[in-house]
Amino acid sequence: MSELIIRPARLDDAALVAALVAELAEQQGDPTEHISVEAIRRDAFRPSPEFEVLLAETGGSVVGYALFHLSYEPSYAARGVYLCDLYVRAAARRQRIGRALAAAVAGRAKALGRSYVWWVSKPRNETALAFYKSLGVESVAVLAHALTFDTFEALAAEGDTSALPAALPEPHP
Repeated sequence: MSELIIRPARLDDAALVAALVAELAEQQGDPTEHISVEAIRRDAFRPSPEFEVLLAETGGSVVGYALFHLSYEPSYAARGVYLCDLYVRAAARRQRIGRALAAAVAGRAKALGRSYVWWVSKPRNETALAFYKSLGVESVAVLAHALTFDTFEALAAEGDTSALPAALPEPHP
């Protein structure tokens, strides 16, 4: 294997990041119709980005990525990061690239004054579960819940936010 480089994504990587996100979503059976280069550019490459992306590169080719954002856990009064995606293309797996990406996310979290990384996975993804176990994670059974599209709009319409500021303050690392 060529030298492995983990680096932050740049604006000119937006199309590649969108393609990687779509690859992972397709493999997981998740929707892909909302993934776009424009959304990646809009949300990752602005003064206060919604998320960060680290890319794994070997032999001049990007073979994987990690996408994460800041998080907070009130029961522990702890600041951390939520790892949305950790993905290595099939041809590059079993070369410790996933571990290098996970370590880079943990290192970035620590540099931001954070004390944990958390994520969710699908119970049927046994390969990923075995990999996570090799990292030394603590796995806790949880159910993930999401309000999206019509259900989000309907519930949001019930919420009276007139007394709240127009936007939440930007998080500070």
